[in-house]
Amino acid sequence: MVDRIPRTLIRKGIGLESPNFGSNCKVKLKIFSQDDIVKLAIEKEIVIGEECMHTNEVCVIPCDNGNLEKEFAISTEVDLWCEIELLSFFKAKEPWQSTSEEKLTIARHHKTKGTDCYKQLILIGDKLPNECQDDFEQLRVSCLLNLAACQGKLEQFEFVAQNCTKVLAMVPSNLKALYRRGQAFAHLNEFDKAKVDLEKALAVDPCNRAVQEQLRALKQKQSLHEQKLSRALGVMFGRKTSLK
Repeated sequence: MVDRIPRTLIRKGIGLESPNFGSNCKVKLKIFSQDDIVKLAIEKEIVIGEECMHTNEVCVIPCDNGNLEKEFAISTEVDLWCEIELLSFFKAKEPWQSTSEEKLTIARHHKTKGTDCYKQLILIGDKLPNECQDDFEQLRVSCLLNLAACQGKLEQFEFVAQNCTKVLAMVPSNLKALYRRGQAFAHLNEFDKAKVDLEKALAVDPCNRAVQEQLRALKQKQSLHEQKLSRALGVMFGRKTSLK
């Protein structure tokens, strides 16, 4: 996929739209050596990575000689390069137009892509110069918060709390992390911890309606939980008394 391979832009494309995941693209390929000897020049329809090129754009990418031999029967001991021109493309269906099976395929694709990007983010962290560390930390915070939001949708509240804790270790007053961890603790019936986080979030933004609503919901949930616990204990001890 072109968007995962280092590429050199030769000519900018036109228009605002670009292929999405699964788009059918018509491209012109020219495979050549470093001394500009052309090995192959064809037009071909391929499935290309999303949002990586625009119509009429031309870029150059390094070739995988093993794939060249398999795909085009080109065998060479020298490094080859591939010039790609996007002639046209037919966009794949958007998620809201897709069937459940197609949505699952798209979700798996983005999950894999997100995982790869996050791994790269972790790997480059120790290699960045000092002046880039702040940008790295901001990007890591955003990734962790997005991950926590997804885990919340999946009701994986233990992981939500863990990832928000990582954010708060870097930015103790981060509103989203405090709010989402507070929500997670509430779902886990850790009411005291939830209250602490939500009150800290309210201190950061006293007018935040979402935090205010969550604090009210927490108070109601804790009250109901205590009532149920009280009834359960009453039944349990009542039965023990009757047995005597």
